[in-house]
Amino acid sequence: MSPVPAPRPNGRHGMTRRFEVGGAQGYLITSMAADGTLTEVMVRLGKHGSTLAGLADALHHTINLGLRHGAPVVEIVQALLDAAYDPRGMTNDPEVPTASSITDYVARRLALDFVPYGERVRLSVLTPAEQTALTSHRAAAADDDEAAALRPRGRVPATV
Repeated sequence: MSPVPAPRPNGRHGMTRRFEVGGAQGYLITSMAADGTLTEVMVRLGKHGSTLAGLADALHHTINLGLRHGAPVVEIVQALLDAAYDPRGMTNDPEVPTASSITDYVARRLALDFVPYGERVRLSVLTPAEQTALTSHRAAAADDDEAAALRPRGRVPATV
């Protein structure tokens, strides 16, 4: 990580997502550089001054501090995954159907939007469709391995 924070760009592209976790509603706002790199995150949740709003502020300030100092998004995501506290449970996001907390939801959503597939497989952060495809692929590979184990090894005698 760089000891000097990177300057914020003058202009950015962004995306706002409305989300719900365990009945709590909020907004995840991401800003990106022209090349699609994540530059800033905001999490808005609960009423101003509430515990939940304060937690959301602390979360996005921490993420942004890491981003400004050059921390890779995958490392930020890995640090936040699986944090567990209420509210938790079902979400309104079909790509992240459940989350163990607001922090876990934000980490999973950032991973899906900004972390390459191979890294997400390592972190076990996949959409339901990706998980189904990966499971099918692994099952097919296991079937191929089993079939290969049953094939005779060595030279097969020639038949006359």
